[in-house]
Amino acid sequence: MMTCLLACPGPIPWMLGTLLLLAGSLSAQNGGWDSPTCTLGVVSVTRGECAVMGCNISNAFSHVTIRLSAHGQDRTIFLNKAQGNFQKEGWQLQVEGGVAQLVIPEAQDSHAGLYTWHLTGHQRNNRQITLNVSEPHDLQEGGGLERSTRSWGPGTPQVVSSPAVGPRPMVGVILAAFFLMLVVAVLAWCRRHQPPKFAQVRL
Repeated sequence: MMTCLLACPGPIPWMLGTLLLLAGSLSAQNGGWDSPTCTLGVVSVTRGECAVMGCNISNAFSHVTIRLSAHGQDRTIFLNKAQGNFQKEGWQLQVEGGVAQLVIPEAQDSHAGLYTWHLTGHQRNNRQITLNVSEPHDLQEGGGLERSTRSWGPGTPQVVSSPAVGPRPMVGVILAAFFLMLVVAVLAWCRRHQPPKFAQVRL
């Protein structure tokens, strides 16, 4: 069969080589999906407590931008930060490899609101996390905002892992089916275009 594939004239070998290069390129791209996971839902802390939220991706961050929306106003807390540690008005952003965490050592009312994370690795992703800051006595008396069931601390952010949803499994199945059909088509073409075998004439 291999002899037939190598001996086939025409554009088939060139097309097969091009498709193999395309498959290799797709495979390399699939290995680079960021698959971000971030702190989910609402983070609730009492005033003066430490609040931590974070995002992880499979690749190293090239840029992280964090915006805060509160009381009808939008402001940029950190803009296009790459690897390193950054501080601003009570916020601390730590970016190392594919891990980014925002730490607020003493959360105040000015820190509460909707945080929009613009994440850039091999792709661009947006995630939103809400921070609620409440009075300490509200929680003790059972009124006001309920405390989050998560345990937040100054360490690594608790990122809820979700199954990696991406095109990797589907692309693999599609590529396998495509190459199977391609091989069948090439073999069928080779059989139809094989030179005829002449019978030997005995003298």
